[in-house]
Amino acid sequence: MRRRCIVHIDIDAFFAAVEVLLNPSLEGKPVIVGGLPHERGVTSTASYEARKYGVHSGMPLRKAYQLCPQGIFVRGNYQIYSAFSKRLFRVLHQYTPDVEEASLDEAYLDLTRCRPLYPSFSRTIWEIKNRAEKELGIAVSVGVGPNKLMAKLATNKAKPGGLFEVKEGQDGEFLKSLDISSLPGIGPKTQVVLRMLNIHKIGDLWGLPRATLHSLFGLNGDNLYLQSRGMDSRPLARAAIPKSVSRETTFLEDIWDKRLLLAHLAYLCDRLTLPLRKDRLYAHIIEVKVRYSDFKTEAKRRLLISPLQEMGRVFPIAKELFLGLFAGSRLSLRLVGVKASDLVRARPLSLFEPYSERYVRLGQAVDQVREKYGFGSLLTVREQMLGSLYNFERDRGFVLKTASLTK
Repeated sequence: MRRRCIVHIDIDAFFAAVEVLLNPSLEGKPVIVGGLPHERGVTSTASYEARKYGVHSGMPLRKAYQLCPQGIFVRGNYQIYSAFSKRLFRVLHQYTPDVEEASLDEAYLDLTRCRPLYPSFSRTIWEIKNRAEKELGIAVSVGVGPNKLMAKLATNKAKPGGLFEVKEGQDGEFLKSLDISSLPGIGPKTQVVLRMLNIHKIGDLWGLPRATLHSLFGLNGDNLYLQSRGMDSRPLARAAIPKSVSRETTFLEDIWDKRLLLAHLAYLCDRLTLPLRKDRLYAHIIEVKVRYSDFKTEAKRRLLISPLQEMGRVFPIAKELFLGLFAGSRLSLRLVGVKASDLVRARPLSLFEPYSERYVRLGQAVDQVREKYGFGSLLTVREQMLGSLYNFERDRGFVLKTASLTK
């Protein structure tokens, strides 16, 4: 069987690298992207200089500040990062149609089918790396292997900014000295069990029979047996419909003002429906989540017979759900979020909704204006009120940032 050529590409400390590119004075300094140190959010990306102090993605910003008080904290700009990501993928798609866009800063390429076009895979991979770095202006790490697992492990070996290829016949030699934490199927709890068995390197796993691993970890044990030997049959994933799209905000200080909360909910719904329209997605379920000042979290959702994507129709539903959560509470809120799920690409019939086409055209017009002049060029009445309230309540403040797309 012909050996596959899978290439894994990862932009090093992506968000931080973009910030340094846009502001060269940050070069060589500990940059922490995600928010300001006094805010309640978490770190999105930390530069390698910041990682030396123990700062990592997902860490609370206040904790990051404790570890690295000299760090430079920036809120970041998702739209700018997304633009850089698109430039990367444009380069990658020129080399093969078999591209898996794993995230904004990560991709897998399968060059196997393009073998007649590239007599030397090694030379082509260097060309891909050089072109990507020239296009972006920032370093990328590249790993090459016979499957996705090996390519990903090779990328980890190549960081930061290098290229590492696991050549044919060297799989075992490459794997045996890697720490067991390198394998994606080994989480903290599994690590504890294995280290108690004096298993610290992937090569140590080779001494455990598959039946033993299965008895210890069930189906995950079977996966560990295969992964420890570099076996991975997963194909590259094509673009799929995401399971959900969500937008949420953690406030700097707890908020009780219902007008301000509803205005912010309108802003979140506006942000939520933007990617739905862009990707031609419709939501069957709308969910609103709140977190009270005592950290208790509650959510309400509604199943829709006819799926929606328009701000003007999503917000009234979200508002009703929110009021149902807010009405009976005597506590202020520290977080508000809205989520669209059970997504489909089929456009709903409008037999019983004669004005649905009007909402679609309105949404398209708004998106065109915002694409040209920026999101803030058009706001709803509630969002304008949010802006004025924010200026009035500047000392209280809030963080307009957290967004997620789950696949």
